[in-house]
Amino acid sequence: PGYYGFKGIHIILRTLGTLFAESKKLSSNMISSLSPMEYLTEVLVPETAIRLIVQDRNISLLELAEVMKDSTNLGMYVHDIEEDNINEIIDIIDNE
Repeated sequence: PGYYGFKGIHIILRTLGTLFAESKKLSSNMISSLSPMEYLTEVLVPETAIRLIVQDRNISLLELAEVMKDSTNLGMYVHDIEEDNINEIIDIIDNE
């Protein structure tokens, strides 16, 4: 989770889930061997977080690794998530 913590990952997942999975814009034949939820969680959520951090911090992709490493603990502390939201994420993944 790092920079945005669990809360940020939850927001990104919900947003991408609404944009792609729930609207059926992301189908299994488009993403090869992954389910739509696997593609969201393993490809789109991390890529979205990367692009948002680069934009937020106005840094290059080369500088990103250090920022992510340095901000992991702070991100987890500042952007903690409630247990109900963790259960919601689990439900989203399980329902896929």
